[in-house]
Amino acid sequence: MNKIPNFILVGALLGGFFAAASVRADQVFLFSDDLSFLSNIDSGQTSAKLANGRFYTADDSVSSAVASDTVANPSKLIVSARLDVSVSIPSDAMIIYYLSNNGGLKWTQVNPGFTYTFDSAGNELRWRAVITRNSPFVQSASIDQINITYTVSDSITPSVSSNFTGGSFGSVAYGTDINSFLCRTLSSLGLSCGSGTPEAYQPATSGSGSVIGSVFSPGSTAPVNASDNSSNNSVGGSNLTAAIYTAGKKQEGSNSVNLVRVKGREEIYEIVGGKKHLLPTMDIFFNYGFKLEMVQDITQKQLDKFPRIKLMRVTGDKKNTFYFTEGGMIRLIPDKNVFNSYGDREEDIIVISKKEFNWYPQNQFVFLENPLNRDVYQLVNGKVKRYLTQSAVKRMKIDLEQIAPINQVELSTYQTDKPIIL
Repeated sequence: MNKIPNFILVGALLGGFFAAASVRADQVFLFSDDLSFLSNIDSGQTSAKLANGRFYTADDSVSSAVASDTVANPSKLIVSARLDVSVSIPSDAMIIYYLSNNGGLKWTQVNPGFTYTFDSAGNELRWRAVITRNSPFVQSASIDQINITYTVSDSITPSVSSNFTGGSFGSVAYGTDINSFLCRTLSSLGLSCGSGTPEAYQPATSGSGSVIGSVFSPGSTAPVNASDNSSNNSVGGSNLTAAIYTAGKKQEGSNSVNLVRVKGREEIYEIVGGKKHLLPTMDIFFNYGFKLEMVQDITQKQLDKFPRIKLMRVTGDKKNTFYFTEGGMIRLIPDKNVFNSYGDREEDIIVISKKEFNWYPQNQFVFLENPLNRDVYQLVNGKVKRYLTQSAVKRMKIDLEQIAPINQVELSTYQTDKPIIL
């Protein structure tokens, strides 16, 4: 008998959303798909190979995605979800998972077995997985079962125009953070948000109404006033004041970080040690314990003053240091000699969580920057390099942004393996 995806009501979640006269309970549902059919798959967003009810990395590829169509579309808001999977993951392969509650407008990276509260508003549930491996010549990971337990609000109905950049629930405005919306709504009813619920970000103001905030000056470890005019550290005639806090993630040897974003943009940066680090997802932002009220608005000109973070370590691992490329990939620095050859400094290393580390793809493909040589090499396990002919680069569908420059010292560090010439 063929299995089919199904939706099962599995219970009710206490807590819910407070209405003016009563307390209602949210409902919990289960979506299940054994991938026997493609009825729930978005073929336009899927490059992974389906064979015998399992999705694999496509042939001759190191990374392939599988994305679903909308698998649940209740009339009320999808508040949270938990993903559980049946997979096979050999060595040298991995799978990265995402969920969306607004039809794929915004994706939240998730780990199976954990419940995530969405920071976007929507009622269209989708899932996505990226199946990666170190080389097209090693075994691919595979997925053969998807289960999503999701919670639907009993009272909040997204408007037709709802999306992750903002919208409205009837006449009540909301932003990108559903917790902020709930907090504002509860407050309007005279109820407390409770501890730990992030309130809507409102910039502090001086008595004259000028915005108060600060950022770190590039190359400085102490807070300074931020302004487009370097000779006048004020906005609207009011001096900017420092706003520093200690967070769970920080630069090694420092306990001060700051969060900023360009006004009108969604990207949030961490300024640490005078450098900027883009927090890749709101899920990772909240995972660090950050709150939206910590974020300060600055101008693009102010943000451009900060060089980007290039060096990372993972929490609990003081041995390995990774280079963060322009293309948003990470590459293990082989040894101290290579580290020094780039003029890098220990104080420029930041520590990130394992969750954030898993978000970034590995930088496998490199070329020699100086003297410039556009020959492409593949790095395998940070130990050996394999020359790739141009035909091999095309066949493996390697994009230019996947190829990063390295120097001669690093290139010489890797042992030479057989070239890939097909």
